[in-house]
Amino acid sequence: MQVSIIIVNYNVKYFLEQCLCAVKKAIGQLEAEVIVIDNNSTDDSIAYLQPKFPFVQFIYNEENVGFAKANNQALPYCNGDYILYLNPDTIIPEDCLLKCMDFFDKTPDCGALGIKMIDGSGTFLPESKRGFPSPLASFFKLTGLSDVFPRSRLFNQYSLGYLDPFTNHQVDVLAGAFILAKSTIIKEIKGFDEAFFMYGEDIDLSYRIQQLGYNNYYFADSTILHFKGESTKRGSLNYVKMFYSAMSIFVLKHYTGTKASIFSLFIHLAIFFRASISLAKMIVFKIGLPLLDAVIIYGCLWKVKNEWIKWVRDGVPFALDNFPWMFFSFALIFLITGALSGMYDNPDKPSKTFVSSLSGILVMVTVYGLLPADLWFSRAVMIVGGLVAGITISIFRWVLIRFNWIDKSDEAYKFQQTAVVGSLDEYQQVVKIYKKAGLEERLLGRIKVNENEEKSIGDVSQLKELLSRLNIKEVIFCEGYQTNYLNIQLVQTLPKHISYRFIGEHTKSIVGSDSKATVGETLAAEGFYRINEPYQKRMKRVVDVLFACYLLVTLPVQLIIVKNRLGLVRNIGTIMFNQATWVGYTMQEIALPKLKKNRLTCYGLPLNTVHPLNKEALHHLNIQYAKNYDFWFDVQILLKNYKQLGG
Repeated sequence: MQVSIIIVNYNVKYFLEQCLCAVKKAIGQLEAEVIVIDNNSTDDSIAYLQPKFPFVQFIYNEENVGFAKANNQALPYCNGDYILYLNPDTIIPEDCLLKCMDFFDKTPDCGALGIKMIDGSGTFLPESKRGFPSPLASFFKLTGLSDVFPRSRLFNQYSLGYLDPFTNHQVDVLAGAFILAKSTIIKEIKGFDEAFFMYGEDIDLSYRIQQLGYNNYYFADSTILHFKGESTKRGSLNYVKMFYSAMSIFVLKHYTGTKASIFSLFIHLAIFFRASISLAKMIVFKIGLPLLDAVIIYGCLWKVKNEWIKWVRDGVPFALDNFPWMFFSFALIFLITGALSGMYDNPDKPSKTFVSSLSGILVMVTVYGLLPADLWFSRAVMIVGGLVAGITISIFRWVLIRFNWIDKSDEAYKFQQTAVVGSLDEYQQVVKIYKKAGLEERLLGRIKVNENEEKSIGDVSQLKELLSRLNIKEVIFCEGYQTNYLNIQLVQTLPKHISYRFIGEHTKSIVGSDSKATVGETLAAEGFYRINEPYQKRMKRVVDVLFACYLLVTLPVQLIIVKNRLGLVRNIGTIMFNQATWVGYTMQEIALPKLKKNRLTCYGLPLNTVHPLNKEALHHLNIQYAKNYDFWFDVQILLKNYKQLGG
């Protein structure tokens, strides 16, 4: 046996499907075995993948034991001369393993090697080659200075930014996404240290390989796709915490005395620095932006009122004397309505912000009209003030965008034009998946890879020109007629602002990721679910909370109407604290988008009630609920089954 491949999976079945499809091609000329350890995934990974890949040995854990321990579980089953640790969100080219093992044969001191990695946009991933995380290197990484000076020998010691990514190098640390090592070495050091749950285990493994007298190498003669980069958003405080935890374990294990104290000091300083930045950003974007908008709305209403008095009423003030409280209330109404209409879904779109603000104006003026007559002052002031506020907020957004305080979103890509690079049969497979997702209208056409085929919008050699001329925003690369190797080489030469997706031969899912900081995107023949859309998620929660508040305020009356009184009180509490949702599936559905535990089913009966339909019919009912979800459906269910709310 030449090579044993170990892959740890956790809720990424579509990425793993593409990974295994690529692995199958890469081991075609080798004696190899593939072992997948599933860390208690809830997306039905094993049931979905096992029939598709009978050559793979699947091991299922009943709990998430972490990356290191899961990898070690596979070691007793490994019979290969080499062991490859591979992430499930990767695609390797067909000649990858052969080239890597040839490098081993020519490099006697090589104990393990990593590989050149690119993300889903074709951008080189700096974590492909890393230096040893000294106190100074870790400090520069965590504070972000390594990103500011990516090619500096001083500031980017961690990612070795000063080394040519197209040349093989001896390095200290390999990335856990792809580590190929001699089996004898891995078994001698007993695999990963299970004290590491996530992050740091690859650093520790690399360090222990060097302690045995071997060298680690960065191999640039082959390139793999690693969609999710470092999996967690690297700028997030959560990532910093996990990295800190891993470094702390590493320090306690390999350092003593003064060195350990210095290392710990640098890490703590970096954590404090990054936490401060994260907190500041959170205040600005989670709290500060709506707060600033509220100030703008209030100020605009007040300014328009004063100018109206000056120019229209000839200096005669309104009789009303409680403008501060009234304008504060109207600003709040404006803000909440605008937010529910999507004002904060795409802050990088000033025009959408203005359109959303119009709904705020409409509701604000409507509420004004419902007030007692003695509280009226001028409907025109409200309308003009609201319009001025909407325009001012939109201009403010534009300024923030110009100064890069607001990142670009991908909202426009929901309506993007998509081209498919592949054969006619491969194109038809993509069409089927897009039909299932209700996105067929986005498909612009096929870019042929076989000169003998017709019915295309162009040839793959014209791809760059087609992207520009046809305003294509998304490209799907099919593997089959064209190899993974060619697709990976091609994506590195194309513009980075295009979304690139990949589908393997005879697979039923399309995967991709626009950068190393995103969690990855998938589209599958299993379907597209509206209940996953951010707007629908938000509105479902709004319906839950508003209905719970209504029941709470009118509780004495509800205790007479609703059957189970104690159940009603309990349900109101769990809904308010986001522990449950009013409406959900008829039964547990692993393969569908996850929901909080529900009180009523989409059938209309309380959960755990015996339904008149059989299990298969209920499953299809759940699919329809998730696929065509609209929050008004929840409202209808709640109103029709009012007496069952205590269930």
